[in-house]
Amino acid sequence: MKKTIYGILIALFIVLFTCTSSFAATVNKGNATMTLVEDNICNITFGQYGEFEKKMIECNTTEKYVDIRLTARNNAEQLEDKKADVILLIDSSRSMSTNEVIINGERMTRKEAVLQSAQTLVDKLLAANPNIQIGIVEFATSTETDDEGYTIEGTDLDAKTVTSELTNDADVITDALNTVSTDVMGARTNLEVGLDAAYSLLQTNTDADTEKYIITLTDAIPNTARGVTMDPYTEATRVPTKNKIVELGKAGVNLISMLIEMSDSEIEISTEDPKPTYREVAEEIFGTSTNPTSGDVYYVSDEEVEDTVTNQIYASLVQEQYILENIVIKDYFPQNIIDNFTYAQLTESNIGDVTAEVNTEDNSITWTIPSLGPGEEATFTYRISLNNEFDGEIVGINLPTNENVEITYEENGTPGFAENDDCPIIALDVLPTKDIPQTGIYTGLYIAGGVAIMAIIGYASYRFVKKNRF
Repeated sequence: MKKTIYGILIALFIVLFTCTSSFAATVNKGNATMTLVEDNICNITFGQYGEFEKKMIECNTTEKYVDIRLTARNNAEQLEDKKADVILLIDSSRSMSTNEVIINGERMTRKEAVLQSAQTLVDKLLAANPNIQIGIVEFATSTETDDEGYTIEGTDLDAKTVTSELTNDADVITDALNTVSTDVMGARTNLEVGLDAAYSLLQTNTDADTEKYIITLTDAIPNTARGVTMDPYTEATRVPTKNKIVELGKAGVNLISMLIEMSDSEIEISTEDPKPTYREVAEEIFGTSTNPTSGDVYYVSDEEVEDTVTNQIYASLVQEQYILENIVIKDYFPQNIIDNFTYAQLTESNIGDVTAEVNTEDNSITWTIPSLGPGEEATFTYRISLNNEFDGEIVGINLPTNENVEITYEENGTPGFAENDDCPIIALDVLPTKDIPQTGIYTGLYIAGGVAIMAIIGYASYRFVKKNRF
């Protein structure tokens, strides 16, 4: 009989434990309270001027949801387009028209390659900055010759100002470049006079706030100068040309010189002993790339002409804005938030795209922003709402609303990475008091269980007494 009673009691306890455990697994949203434990703000600096902020904008403890706003901004200042006057000083000597090159599989003269690059440079400059004005000057030598076919001496006729004035009219500049392409000048190069003509054109604009540039595009070193008969690359030509470069630099002119195919071969017609190379004479006049006489100096091959003119020289002329590109922001959620809360996007991003749902593979949402220019700000908001029924295991513990934020981006073409795990933290409790255990055992179950046990024990005792009396 005792074994029977014990068996009944054990079975009853198992039933009661199972019932109370099943009640402990879930809690109804209406029986819960929610409080804000920490109002943390996630701030991330990325790149030189990039800033990210994740901030709670509402914690509704009645409806039990949290609204969060994400913001990404570029704090760089918007730069004003600088005013600049640019002279393209183009070599029209014989070597430019007779040397053939192959660029991107196409055969052309060196002069054609230079003029194509110059046209691209002009198009990019005018598109980037309407405050830039451009002039075209070409140089070589005049056609006057002595009995041996040499130019009598360098004169002002060795340079031609192709544009009558500085202009930002694309058609006028294109016409000037076409004129240079068909012009026939002498075989020699009188850079000194070319620089003088370019400077004279710059002087037609007297605005002190305007930056002034002369860009020399040539494949030769000077072999004549003002008042100098054709010179076999001696100091008679080097000195006045170099002095002119120094003089213009001191006058505030930004000089950019691109020298094409400066050979390390000896100059055969040189009267010096030992004979210098073309590169050595060029460096004596213009300096080296790391130690120029004035301004920037580029020693390039034919294949490097296009990139040098259209990218490197272009970058020197245009004030580039600070832009952050290919920004990807991943916001990761803890598993207990995923299991017990619902994610919903409240506002769309004004820049870029945000995934509509949480990626369950890594519990994240992804915000992709193609680029942020100076002063631009991108933002959107989302809500996490407590489910109508949730796991009782999250009652009474702190709940970070997210796990981590990671940002990848490009700054001037260089990849970068940043992250931060700060976030708002909430906590849940169960009504009516905080003393109710997290297991979810209710007083009614205790009472019912106690009554049942007492009834069984009473019945068993009655049976036992009755049996032993007889």
